[in-house]
Amino acid sequence: MGRTRQFDIEEALDRATRQFWAKGYAGTTLDELTEAMGINRASLYREFGNKEILFARVVEHFEATYLTFVGEALASKTPALIIRRLLEGTVRVCFGTGTPRGSLLTHGAPAGSPGDERVRLLLAERIEAYEHALAASLTLSQAGDTALAGGDCSLLASFLITHCCGIALRAKAGVGQARLLAEVEFLTAVLGSGTMERPMPR
Repeated sequence: MGRTRQFDIEEALDRATRQFWAKGYAGTTLDELTEAMGINRASLYREFGNKEILFARVVEHFEATYLTFVGEALASKTPALIIRRLLEGTVRVCFGTGTPRGSLLTHGAPAGSPGDERVRLLLAERIEAYEHALAASLTLSQAGDTALAGGDCSLLASFLITHCCGIALRAKAGVGQARLLAEVEFLTAVLGSGTMERPMPR
């Protein structure tokens, strides 16, 4: 007879998510994971395979649990609403109650170990997927927005995803939530006014 699982897998995944979120893939040890998840190594290997496979599951869990605002933002009817909801949602996640500052997708990448290259690529691919989805949503919605009509939605999406990553980095570094929300307000006002379409003075 097989062994009966003695732990809640979703709860264990969430605890692992917060551990990786706080310390990154390379900075999180197996001992820290098992302690955080409340399981032993045998259970971790039996249920998740290894640390890398667990991390891939964690990324899925993070997106499904903490990034639901992204789909809601991309479903908005105008570029202005898409941008505001995406950026404000990013700030909220980076300052969640009881969760680490920043974002797993930004802070989970290893510092530079060649053996962890697949983990870095996984996170890069997930961020790129969000960029493509954002560009598609902006393209569909821009017809009703005179400030952005005819603009390069692909380039704008790239800029916004870069800004989302910057929000996560700044939150992790200690910049306050109010400050980052004020920056979002400033950026959405600039985009709405069409200021960014004007050439920079020489």
